[in-house]
Amino acid sequence: MNADRRDLSRVFPLLDAAMLVAAGLLAYWLRWQQLPPRPGYSLALVLGGLLALVLLPATGAYRSWRGRDHSLQAGNALPGLAATFLALVVIAAFSKTTADYSRLWMGYWVLAATLLLFLTRLVLGRLPALASAGAPRILIIGTDGLAAATVERLREAYRDPAVVVGLLHPGDDPVPEGLPAPVLGRTGDLDRYLQGEAAGIDEIWLASSHLSEASRAALVSRLQASCLTVRFVPDLSLLDLLGHMPREIAGMTVIELNATPLTGSAALIKGAFDRLGALALLLLLSPLLLLVAAAIRLDSPGPVLFRQQRHGGLGNVIEVYKFRTMRHEPGAGYRQATRGDPRVTRLGSFLRRTSIDELPQLFNVLRGDMSLVGPRPHPVELNREFTDKIDAYMQRHRVKPGITGWAQVNGFRGETDTLEKMAQRVAHDLYYIENWSLWLDIRILLMTAFGAWTSRNAY
Repeated sequence: MNADRRDLSRVFPLLDAAMLVAAGLLAYWLRWQQLPPRPGYSLALVLGGLLALVLLPATGAYRSWRGRDHSLQAGNALPGLAATFLALVVIAAFSKTTADYSRLWMGYWVLAATLLLFLTRLVLGRLPALASAGAPRILIIGTDGLAAATVERLREAYRDPAVVVGLLHPGDDPVPEGLPAPVLGRTGDLDRYLQGEAAGIDEIWLASSHLSEASRAALVSRLQASCLTVRFVPDLSLLDLLGHMPREIAGMTVIELNATPLTGSAALIKGAFDRLGALALLLLLSPLLLLVAAAIRLDSPGPVLFRQQRHGGLGNVIEVYKFRTMRHEPGAGYRQATRGDPRVTRLGSFLRRTSIDELPQLFNVLRGDMSLVGPRPHPVELNREFTDKIDAYMQRHRVKPGITGWAQVNGFRGETDTLEKMAQRVAHDLYYIENWSLWLDIRILLMTAFGAWTSRNAY
């Protein structure tokens, strides 16, 4: 069974490479309405497919996050796809053959490859048979809430109710009722299931929060006599912050209680995406920025920019820039804007409604204080107000704040005059942090560009 699952993991890179080559052929036909391609183009297609076989796995296209299989998620393939085309450009530059290839064909190829990889994952992700193919047969030791939750999570992940063969009750007390899987016996019957394939078992999971240390040690000793895969499920329900990630530090296994996918190469990719995107947007929008700056000067006395202390990544205090939208009142304390706020100028009302007032934060992104996408930075005073009122509130500062975010494009922006509104915003921020992908950033930016920030909550 495990060999079958490894075989499946090899299929995805081959399928992606084939889709890349197919996209190149489609691009060639769109450019010249003929096939097969000329020899130089055929060589580029073969080389692109080979590079994809190496670079897509190397950039984490098939890596799982906290046990969830991301092979079918389009966003995970984008860094590898970009690396593949970048490598092709570099090779062409060093071989002095860039003039031999049509730039329009290359543009078609990039677009077609992105579309085909997305559509492939979209189709395959809806095939239950693929999700459950090669699923292990698991016996769980435990009959409490932790074991029940483990059964539900495994069935959800594999989309296969048969993934859990059954449960073994670890105590001498009566077996609880209403369990999501059949109880096959007690731990005294464990030896019958240690024969592996003969009993139809691939893995044994220890998922019980009621075992004493002595009972757990005795079970582990018996399990060590088997060749089956044995896994231990710790009960971390009381320590739930964002996500859990095991790490090894100084020879010790530790569990990071607020892990996020935004580490290592992912953080580098996001940082490069942010800065390049901010620079491009500043160049593109520079006439608008200058026009708004001049209009603010003419509309009301005071500086063009409003600067405010807000919490950034890891809780560090940063200075955030915005176009000034209120009357200039030196020394005035913090007070959240409300609907019909008399402090807002005529021009400021338009800037706030269209979110143009946020555009100077592109300079914050270039400085490295902010990202294009992330939890919105709150004023320090607002954070002090809600830190003790909402669980895990400050966990939203585990990453850099963004100009736009998952909460904002889902309607949770503007005034937070109730605890429920702020709790919903924080919940969306934490979802973004735990489920980050480059594709999610691109999706949020597209939603923002097509009007998600000109909502009725913008005032």
